[in-house]
Amino acid sequence: MYCAKTWLTLIFSVCFLFPFPLEGSQVNLRIPHGFEFGISKKDALGLIESSKLEVISDREYSKNLRKVVLGGSLSGVTLDPPPDHETRLEFYKDNLMSSSILFSFEDETRFAFAKSELVGDLANVLGDTFKREKMFSYEVLSWDLSNTVVLASLNSKKRTIEIEYIYKPVLEKKTAKDLHLKRREDFGDPARQMFIDNNFSAQKKR
Repeated sequence: MYCAKTWLTLIFSVCFLFPFPLEGSQVNLRIPHGFEFGISKKDALGLIESSKLEVISDREYSKNLRKVVLGGSLSGVTLDPPPDHETRLEFYKDNLMSSSILFSFEDETRFAFAKSELVGDLANVLGDTFKREKMFSYEVLSWDLSNTVVLASLNSKKRTIEIEYIYKPVLEKKTAKDLHLKRREDFGDPARQMFIDNNFSAQKKR
């Protein structure tokens, strides 16, 4: 019985951390890390409360943009032993726009192993053709799917890995608003937007 429960837990975790196989992926991609895209902050907090996760921060960046950071993860992780990690939820106009898990590692060996495992799993599921951008110790891999952008952000200096899913229907509303602001000469943070909009100058992996 114990083995059966452990196996079911592992399957459940994998389905949310890497929400595939490809058949039916459009449905599963809407619920990365256990939170369905488009849900309100109130509904997300209800899930968080029932799971007994700790809310580390709940910060409003602007009238329309808010980020909630949780200690741990709702769906669990597949890495063994599990590293320190947190879940980051970003809401635009009270709709969940992006969901990510940030992993932090104590040493270079564990970081390198996790990088190989996580990137390998993502490439196996999403395809080995992706965009890559690297600057010093910071590297971003991106997969542009029909309704979702998936980013793997790797920082070898800080030994962190962030796997982020961004929901395009909500992102496009934000992008349209940002464009309107830019036309009014409000440029915001161009470095961050370069990665979020997935418009940096990068070559496809060969």
